[in-house]
Amino acid sequence: MKQSWKRSFGILLIATLLSKLIGFFREIIIASKFGVADEFDILLTVFVIPNMIISLLLYAIPHIVIPRLDLREKSDSNFYTLFAKQFFWPYILFLLAVLIVYNVLFELYINYFPAIEFIDHLQLVSNLTLIFSFFVFFSCLFNILKAVYNAKERFVLPSFTPLLIHFCVIFFVLFYYDDYGVYSFAYGLLIGSILQIGVFVFDLMHKRNLIYLKPSLQPNRLDISSYAIILLIEFLGQSYTLIDRSFIQQLPNGHVSSMYYAGILNNLPVTILGLTFGTVFFPKITLYVQERRFEILWKFLQKALLLSVAVAIPFSLMFVVFGKEIIILMFERGAFTRDASYITSKYLSALSLGLPFIFIHILLAKISFAFHVEKMLLFSTVFAVLIKVFLSYYFISNSYYWGLSLSTSISFLLNVLVLGFLLFKSKTQLTQ
Repeated sequence: MKQSWKRSFGILLIATLLSKLIGFFREIIIASKFGVADEFDILLTVFVIPNMIISLLLYAIPHIVIPRLDLREKSDSNFYTLFAKQFFWPYILFLLAVLIVYNVLFELYINYFPAIEFIDHLQLVSNLTLIFSFFVFFSCLFNILKAVYNAKERFVLPSFTPLLIHFCVIFFVLFYYDDYGVYSFAYGLLIGSILQIGVFVFDLMHKRNLIYLKPSLQPNRLDISSYAIILLIEFLGQSYTLIDRSFIQQLPNGHVSSMYYAGILNNLPVTILGLTFGTVFFPKITLYVQERRFEILWKFLQKALLLSVAVAIPFSLMFVVFGKEIIILMFERGAFTRDASYITSKYLSALSLGLPFIFIHILLAKISFAFHVEKMLLFSTVFAVLIKVFLSYYFISNSYYWGLSLSTSISFLLNVLVLGFLLFKSKTQLTQ
């Protein structure tokens, strides 16, 4: 490896912490302007699938690209040429196909089968869908460039460029909300995503690597089934929000927004620490597997799992005990009322119970991808999602609305237990 994992972790931690702090400031501004208004509920509902596509590819692409690139390659020419042929341009075509299908299906949906909440806002829904489609394209382009930079252990640029999106959203919401309403949020996302790609293009040109990304197609057909499994795993992992949003008609007004704000708080330790651990550890775990240094790998994983649990538990306790006070401090201003703080705190308490299991699952997933046992991970993920769906229907039918978040925590617990059992049972086979 070119640099120690501690140094890499430090770079990512600083960048992620800064990004989250500014992003949190962004959400405070959004909360003060939008509150829990109906139009913001509609925007969040429309944004679910675009955000799911972005998140799906953000997490799937590194698991597809990094293990299949030769990280020992010293020549940038050979490295980026192979990357362009096998991954970059096939990915662009795949992304365009996904966006075309999404727009066609969503137009059919809003024209012939719209939800009751959409009927009086069809033009808003249609316009937001178009804006978010362009945002998805540029954000997903960022995802694959981030993956290849991380594979080369160039963490700085992909870690700091998301700040551009935060700055643009803050700017547009502050100065254009009165004129454009919720559109100001969408325009901020789009302009920020375009600027992100501009920074990457400039850096690639500066390092004379852009010329190696010329159009060429040579996808590895033997790995297509693995790609499909990885994408399915990530899709199922990202489906929790879609499942929650599917109950919009059964939820009281403002509850979708409350879940959104609770998710922001709960995801802070996950993104700042959990995913940072995963990003830094994944190339290291993969290298240990490829070099068959299993004894070192097991010792490393034991320490990593203990560290993950030790970090996650204090956050869980803090959100359960002081969740309402934190929400009041962070969000309660403008249109965000005391009632909204109470509702959001209930969702946060239920959601935070699953934090330790989310941290553990991140590491177990990296192990599964490194050993190329994606089918085990797929099985545990399908099982967990089915549990999530069943419990969500049960809780909603009993008007226990916070149960939507509790079902997420329970499903992660069961996912970890099933996947951990399968990996431990196959330990001997994996190391042969």
